[in-house]
Amino acid sequence: MTGPQLADESALFRDLERLATAGRHRDVLDGLARLPAIVREGRTRSALLAAEAHGRLGEHDAAVRWADLAITLARARGEAHAELRARNYQGLIALRHGDVADAERHFAAALDMARALGDHTTEARCLNNLGILANIRGDPEAALASYRLALVAYQHAGHVRGMAETYHNIGISLRDQGNPRAALGAAEEAVRLATQASDEQLVALAATGRAELHVALGDAAFAAAELKRAAERYTRIGFRAGLPEVWRVQAAVARARGDTAAAVSLLTTAADLAREYGSTDTLADIERDLSVTLMAAGDTARARAASDRAVELYKRIGAVRSMERLISSQ
Repeated sequence: MTGPQLADESALFRDLERLATAGRHRDVLDGLARLPAIVREGRTRSALLAAEAHGRLGEHDAAVRWADLAITLARARGEAHAELRARNYQGLIALRHGDVADAERHFAAALDMARALGDHTTEARCLNNLGILANIRGDPEAALASYRLALVAYQHAGHVRGMAETYHNIGISLRDQGNPRAALGAAEEAVRLATQASDEQLVALAATGRAELHVALGDAAFAAAELKRAAERYTRIGFRAGLPEVWRVQAAVARARGDTAAAVSLLTTAADLAREYGSTDTLADIERDLSVTLMAAGDTARARAASDRAVELYKRIGAVRSMERLISSQ
């Protein structure tokens, strides 16, 4: 390959990486599809972009294939930092699919590798992801400890997007500790940083988390407006995998307003789409909320069926405390 061709290829990859940073993952895949197959499937950089984009869009099988290819290419070429990114992506893909033990194995290996390489950004990502695992398993204290370490590493690297993701996760753990006011403060910081990073997908995610806290604190009107904007953002960038969580929280708004029928409809639609995208932890929460809503509506049989599905999903991802709370509430 000649010098000008290499320069053109590098410029193209930089453009695609900017799209990925902005959360425009469908555009990334469209750009990769226009590349010659020998470039698309023969470059570690393109395989990493494809793995992340498919993973962010909830397309599990394609994400696994590209992450495995990225690992193979990186090892063959001695590209240690690229191999590290691919290991972290493998963990994320497994986590989104509910394979928690596999996710933890990948994150722990990637964390060791990141520290050996002095890669603060990937170290922070691994710590953030291990925090998510701890929270899923019902240990918000351990999750918060991981998140705080992740924040330090992200700050050291000047990674605003990562800081936004971590503050969003801190809000979830504080909420799970029963501290919605403190959680709201973290959620506000997540929205601010996501906006600063100009990442539409992350803004929608952080805004959805903030909206759920406003519902809990009695401000359903603010939450409804926030969720409408989040759904519009996800639709605009083609990120349908984010919609089930928006609809789940919109159902909470409907319940707060006494509209049980609307809540059931939203949760049923959300469950269908979450199932399509393989979002196991989101689906578990949707089925839990559907059970509670149906029970309130007097539909005991369907409520128990939804509860049973939620229990099985929580069991699959190791969310023991969530499972126990749901069982004890029946």
